[in-house]
Amino acid sequence: MTERLKWGIVSTARINRKLIPAIQDSDRAELLAVASRSQSRASEYAAEWGIPRAHGSYEALLEDPDVDVVYIPLPNSLHAEWAVRAAEAGKHVLCEKPLALTVAECDQIIEASRAAGVVAMEAVMYLYHPVLHRARELIQEGAVGEVTQVRGRFSFLLDRPGDVRWEPDLGGGSLWDIGSYPVSFLRWIMGEPNRVFGWQTLSESGVDATFAGLLQYDKDVLGIFSCSFREPFRSH
Repeated sequence: MTERLKWGIVSTARINRKLIPAIQDSDRAELLAVASRSQSRASEYAAEWGIPRAHGSYEALLEDPDVDVVYIPLPNSLHAEWAVRAAEAGKHVLCEKPLALTVAECDQIIEASRAAGVVAMEAVMYLYHPVLHRARELIQEGAVGEVTQVRGRFSFLLDRPGDVRWEPDLGGGSLWDIGSYPVSFLRWIMGEPNRVFGWQTLSESGVDATFAGLLQYDKDVLGIFSCSFREPFRSH
């Protein structure tokens, strides 16, 4: 029988509801624990989702000897800190995108993971879907002809004033939140560009509400993307 990985979730973020059913339905994983900044909130959440253990701090979850891997859905600005701390505690890490906000933070996560002998991954789920892998193979084989442009777009109307996505200190902004998807897709399909251009419109809080970018490749190939919190839902 395959050994089941025991998961712990750092925080009670809304995105958890997308992950929890998948873990609980898997025969290779077990959702063991959840942590919040208060014991009462952790216990309430654990009861709601049928999670056996509730920890009243993130540190307590990392100290749980039975947790093998942690999922980190915290605000963007906290990803690197808790990914490093989880790795140092000997836990594998699945961290929401973006993995970090700077190259230096990415390097810290890599270094901590290698030193501890654990795996740290960014939760960009669609890059692991077999349909997308087959699509990339077809493109590289020339099935669609010569590529001249690759386009990506992701937008939705964010009308919650207090949402963390509006907070500069928490790594807010449309590029970090949803622009990362088309950017990662362009780079995954075409590789690294030679030059990058970007334009933004700012929100009242100072983060980008809308962002548009252009990635320039060899042979006059262009990657074009946009993202926005001020438009209806569109994803392609």
